[in-house]
Amino acid sequence: MQKPIDVPLPQPVKDLWHSQQALAKHYAHTGFKFTLDGRLVGDIAEALALEHFELCLPPKRAKGVYALTASGHSVQVKASGLENSGPAFTPGTGIARYLLFFQFDFSAGKATVIYNGLEAPVRERLLPKEWTGTKVVNLGALRALARELGNENALPLKQLADTK
Repeated sequence: MQKPIDVPLPQPVKDLWHSQQALAKHYAHTGFKFTLDGRLVGDIAEALALEHFELCLPPKRAKGVYALTASGHSVQVKASGLENSGPAFTPGTGIARYLLFFQFDFSAGKATVIYNGLEAPVRERLLPKEWTGTKVVNLGALRALARELGNENALPLKQLADTK
């Protein structure tokens, strides 16, 4: 059974969330939410993946490949700051060997790795054979798949040095 991994958000990300909350409150009368999503959330997840997992940046970025393992295998990193939303996929290129999916809880100051393993089972079992546009994977189904697959193909966390 794959156990979710919680990683703390760094202080600048916490500060960003608090600023977003203040901005939304200030302009509440407009109905604008000023949500942290899209590219920003994805970039934060990619930085956390590099910080907490045994990964490195590829020499050249390619669609769907945001990091590499020590052995050179491709890794796709996806994230959501929405409570009940799984990863979003688009058809076409950008298929990686591994997938890390981070679920952000900005108010708690943490991100939880919901899925850590091979990307192929997610694509084969949770996405239609053919589709257009963007398809969001059902979060419950992703959690169930993570439990079923366990840790056999999980990417390793970095061994942090003891700071005592």
